[in-house]
Amino acid sequence: MTTNKKNKMSLVVVLALFVAFSSNVLAQTTTQPAQPAAQTTTTAPTIDTEEVFQFFFGPMFQIPQNPSQKALEDLYHQVWLKIGARYYKSDALSDWGKWEHAYDGKLLTERDLDQALKAMLSSLGDRWTKYVSTADMSENSRKENEGIVSLGVNSRVNADGTIVISFLDFGSPAYASALRVGDVLKAVDGKPLTGMSEAAVDELMTGKVGNEMAITYVRDGAGATIKLVLAKHFEGTSQATVLPGRVLYLRLPEFEQHDFNAFEAAINDLKNKPGFEASFDYIVLDLRGNPGGDVALALHMVEIFLSEGIAFHQDQRNGRVYDFTTKRVQPFLSFQGKDAPGVSVCQTPLLQTKPMAVLVNGSSASSAEIVTAALSGNHRAAVVGKRTFGKAVAWNGQRLPNGGFLSLTVSGLKDPNGESWHGKGLNPDVEVDQPRDIAVDVQLLKAIEILTKGK
Repeated sequence: MTTNKKNKMSLVVVLALFVAFSSNVLAQTTTQPAQPAAQTTTTAPTIDTEEVFQFFFGPMFQIPQNPSQKALEDLYHQVWLKIGARYYKSDALSDWGKWEHAYDGKLLTERDLDQALKAMLSSLGDRWTKYVSTADMSENSRKENEGIVSLGVNSRVNADGTIVISFLDFGSPAYASALRVGDVLKAVDGKPLTGMSEAAVDELMTGKVGNEMAITYVRDGAGATIKLVLAKHFEGTSQATVLPGRVLYLRLPEFEQHDFNAFEAAINDLKNKPGFEASFDYIVLDLRGNPGGDVALALHMVEIFLSEGIAFHQDQRNGRVYDFTTKRVQPFLSFQGKDAPGVSVCQTPLLQTKPMAVLVNGSSASSAEIVTAALSGNHRAAVVGKRTFGKAVAWNGQRLPNGGFLSLTVSGLKDPNGESWHGKGLNPDVEVDQPRDIAVDVQLLKAIEILTKGK
């Protein structure tokens, strides 16, 4: 799953890499149940790009001019060692030894190194573990500058060779269309997709803003072709508002710091208004189309709505040593007030006690699933909507000396009951589809019905 972003020498690429490797863009409901909360305008500080890269990925290295064959082989070997020591699934490394000397004497140029690293990492069959070359970054920048965008369809090739939709980017033309996760893709603009890779299919469904594209698909044995116009994706906003029926509606588009800050600020603005505590009896948290992001922010959100209990379990390895960690929410200590370090500005017991529902769909992933699993597993909230995407792993990123970027899956995640949802998704307590051809938010109405009528 890829999204066109800015080039490697701008701050945007940092955000782009997070988005690209977390399963893509943002999301919204078919209709907005409420207007976005008022946003506070702030002046952005001057940002030094190199400092940003150092903060996220370690020191920036000078790209050597005409690197020697030994330098290229040394870097290849360093990546091989790092993956062998830190990749979270040791059973996937049974044949890893064959890659150690696979390119001895063959790495003569940086392009040779790029191809070797991509081949080695792709052998793991893990979409989150990958290498992005400087050429890839430049290509993404070119597409962005030329107005080339994705239709918003991300594909998966099944064992039987069928190509299905695995994810729909929120706010994209595909998300707003009749397409659904699980539909079998047959052709794009009449070109059959049989035998194509996921990357090739995803690339085929990109083009210039304004161009029309015909997608042929099959659902439940019935085929259809729809025409969609390529457009930039709507990114959504954090929201907090009280709806009719005394329902506090909250929405977070993704788990990135700026969105989470806006989410907390929107709640805090409401909380500071007279009569807030008496204004609502129920809570709906909307995580539909939320592709995830920072795991630490997911844990922070769990703390907002859960007074105590297990948030999630995490396991990772360092060589032969495995670390199994339980992330547990504890009640406030007696000395902790609203201004204590790590306490959310919107913290209030009401958010931890009022009846609650979480809205999800097939484009809810990663950190959105962490929060959903935590609130469901601790019997804090009912889950309404459609089965989630199914990403229960975490990765970290590293800038390499040649300017490329290494993404490595380093840990697996499990729900409070010790079960992984990776590749399966989380099933809602109440399954409700959202028709794309009506103006009513059916899923939201069902969540409100469940809360207010106890059904």
